[in-house]
Amino acid sequence: MSALVQTVEAQPLLSVQGLTKHFPARNGRIVHAVEDVSFDVQRGSTVGLVGESGSGKTTAGRALLRLVEPTGGKALFDGVDLFSLSSRDMRAYRQKLQIVFQDPFSSLNPRMRVAAIIGEALDARGFPRGKKRAERVAELLTLVGLSPD
Repeated sequence: MSALVQTVEAQPLLSVQGLTKHFPARNGRIVHAVEDVSFDVQRGSTVGLVGESGSGKTTAGRALLRLVEPTGGKALFDGVDLFSLSSRDMRAYRQKLQIVFQDPFSSLNPRMRVAAIIGEALDARGFPRGKKRAERVAELLTLVGLSPD
């Protein structure tokens, strides 16, 4: 593999550095909803932002998409600084990004086992059924600290 190909593959698709979002409160104080959040997302991967209620997960996602303007930080999507784009240009980038908000009952069926839900996602992406699929489901469950049983 050439050095150029390795360099491109090593660069994250999304790189977030120091994402911050503050809101003014009624009493004149500042609410620090998101403070100095940094992460990278590699091409072909999916990232879940997990935290307790009120920890800023939704606000971070909304700030990345500039549905609310971030107070600070930098977000590069495929090398383009999302926070420096005009509103018009940002609308085009929103089509390339996806946010799944935290309503688990609309996204996860509580009557299904997690392995079956993962299997459905693999089906939707054309992953073949059978032993290889079961192995991939087990691998993914183990990767996030869940028992494949």
